[in-house]
Amino acid sequence: MPTTKRAWLYVKRNRKRTALLFVLLTVLLAVSLAGLALHAASTEAVRLLRESIGGYCTIHTGADGREKTDEALLAQLKTLDHIRGYNGVDTYYLYAEGLALVPACWHGSGTVDEFTPRLIGCTDSSLHERFVSSSFQLVEGSPIGPDDHGKALISKDVAALNGLTVGDTVRADARPGVHDWPDGTAGVQVEYEIAGIYAVTRSEPVQPATPERDLQENIIFTDIQTAKELAAVKFPQRAAGEYVYSSGIMLFVDDPAKMEETVAYLRQQSFADWDSLLVFENSATYQQAAAPIRKASAISLFLLVVILAVSVVILSLTLLLWTRERVTEIGILIAIGVPSKGIFLQMLLETGLTAIPAFAVSLLLGAALCGGIGGAVGGALGPVRLGAAQAAAVLGCAAVVIFLTVLIAAVSILRKKPREILADLS
Repeated sequence: MPTTKRAWLYVKRNRKRTALLFVLLTVLLAVSLAGLALHAASTEAVRLLRESIGGYCTIHTGADGREKTDEALLAQLKTLDHIRGYNGVDTYYLYAEGLALVPACWHGSGTVDEFTPRLIGCTDSSLHERFVSSSFQLVEGSPIGPDDHGKALISKDVAALNGLTVGDTVRADARPGVHDWPDGTAGVQVEYEIAGIYAVTRSEPVQPATPERDLQENIIFTDIQTAKELAAVKFPQRAAGEYVYSSGIMLFVDDPAKMEETVAYLRQQSFADWDSLLVFENSATYQQAAAPIRKASAISLFLLVVILAVSVVILSLTLLLWTRERVTEIGILIAIGVPSKGIFLQMLLETGLTAIPAFAVSLLLGAALCGGIGGAVGGALGPVRLGAAQAAAVLGCAAVVIFLTVLIAAVSILRKKPREILADLS
């Protein structure tokens, strides 16, 4: 009788065993499929997170002041590998007469400090650390880009105090007593069109002696071109390439998970004296966001390993017990000349005939489990889908596990000679 026919007859005649093996394989395969889909989804989520969350480092002039964070340095930095974005930041102050600021210690004094906000010139306002960290959120208008001129972002609080909206203008000028503006620049005026309005989403502690300019609600973001024009008036002795980003240069890296390697690569560049520059790494946002996803990925991988080990143990024990009950049958097959390889192939086919429909059903069950997992995590990982790659991987692993378990179950009997099997029966 052909091996395939013997295998089919065994499966057909032993329905209880076949049903039990079918249920066992279906559950193990479905859980494996869902676990692998979860692992794939978490891996993809981490990859997308690396692309969407800007891990960055900020470069500042050191205490000795020898190396400046100027235009020349930025020109070199933005050409480097592993850098996907940059933001030059320059903080300056102007007198904004008539612009009501959120009150602080100078309120009602009538001094210039009462109407002096902090202005921050940015290459790209959306890349400023306040927006990257979500401390500020743009609620109206658009961010300021490198090609903008005469543009500003103001807080929702200042806009409400002054009845301002997107498209309105804010005027400011340089005056003696406004920080370090020299007397010769008095009367220098600038006009900003409001490009957007931001909301402060995180509070900061305020002391009684805190001036208006240090309140986060009183920050005005401006375009970098206007900041450069004002710097040229303030420091006429500087050449265009010597424009200094007083609050540093932010460099956004390709992969925030490799921040240390990128900074080490940065320090190897010969165009700057890195001993005179301070480099601060900031990948906290990425690390905080990635931590739960990595945990889910690690848990899913651990579960896959456990499921694989449990599958081998359970299937091995089950098939071993069933094989020992078939000693008489195996002894007869050997006695009539069926080789050990043929008997092993028959047992493998028996399990395979049950595993194939079990795998088909497990695909449906696994897809349902993926949907449940996706709903349970609330979309934190994105859609948890069962793809062809996961199905193929589980099918391959299942084939290996079935082969090993059948081999483990059969080898203890197949290695015996017919005489030894008959002796065991007696």
